[in-house]
Amino acid sequence: MQHPFYEFSILDNAHRFEFESIGPRKIRKLVYFDKTDIPNFYNLSLGDQLSNGKVSFITVSNNSDRDKVIATTIQILLHFLNIYPDAYVLFSGNTPERTRLYQIIIVRELATNQTNLCFWGMDEEGNIQPFEKNKSYIGFIISFNKKLPNL
Repeated sequence: MQHPFYEFSILDNAHRFEFESIGPRKIRKLVYFDKTDIPNFYNLSLGDQLSNGKVSFITVSNNSDRDKVIATTIQILLHFLNIYPDAYVLFSGNTPERTRLYQIIIVRELATNQTNLCFWGMDEEGNIQPFEKNKSYIGFIISFNKKLPNL
């Protein structure tokens, strides 16, 4: 991805990242990679730090910098995968609209994939399959690994 992105800080052995969204407001964004019960699988979460110090994963910021926030999150994902090359990263949107946005981004990235990333999609029944651009998914997995382990 060759889009402008924000500088970010790496925390907690590259399991947490921070950056600042700069638009009409300054918003601290946090990206987490949480281990799951499945070895080498991590859940990616993007949230906003609220004024009370808590993190919201459902806030819609509307800070006029969506593309730069997405580009930063992709850079963070690539950084994480370079540190943990055997990792599989799971994510989905917290609304159907966000999930659809993520799917559009994956299609765009597949068209220009310079990173050797592999993409999978999860359908409504929970089946995981290689990502296809004209199918609808409820979740996604990204990894440098060409094959998913037996789940």
